[in-house]
Amino acid sequence: MSVNNGTTARRFHGKPLRQPTYSMKDVPWASKDLKGSSLSVVTERQHLVDSIAEITLLCNEATRRQKQNGTSTVAKKTTKPLSIEYIFDRIDTDDPILGFMVRTDQPMSFKGRPSTAKNSPNWKRGMLQGFITMTTFTNWQTSFRFDSLHEMAFAHDDKDLEFQMDNGMRKVDEDGSLADELEATVKGGNP
Repeated sequence: MSVNNGTTARRFHGKPLRQPTYSMKDVPWASKDLKGSSLSVVTERQHLVDSIAEITLLCNEATRRQKQNGTSTVAKKTTKPLSIEYIFDRIDTDDPILGFMVRTDQPMSFKGRPSTAKNSPNWKRGMLQGFITMTTFTNWQTSFRFDSLHEMAFAHDDKDLEFQMDNGMRKVDEDGSLADELEATVKGGNP
């Protein structure tokens, strides 16, 4: 039995997560022009909270599809691309928070081409195809500073990123001006 002396943060139990009424494997790809999809602005935190299970499952499905198609360029060190805990923490603590969600609006084939409901029997209106959440930059570390010219700024780049930087394929703050602008912004939070 462990004793909690008040130093351990623990989340309170919430209501059960709302599960999608469809399988993520049936969600068609969104076309680049979002034809057949709807884009909605999310300004209410509760809407994101209600979508946590869908968001997590969508991340897992995107990773599965990348592996299946051989398009994944990231060596995974974990079993999940974004854990439900990370997603919940972002939605719970990011303030302000806003976002966008892309959902199916018209029947589409699996690869995101126009179709009919008859040809796509598992299609449903409102299937989550993508999302973005945003917040302002917050840092609770008082000693933090932006410094793209520091010797350690690129110390953890892998060989592919080093190659891209050396060959002008990667944007780099070469003169430190971007870091200077970022350093001049208000950095603060509410720890």
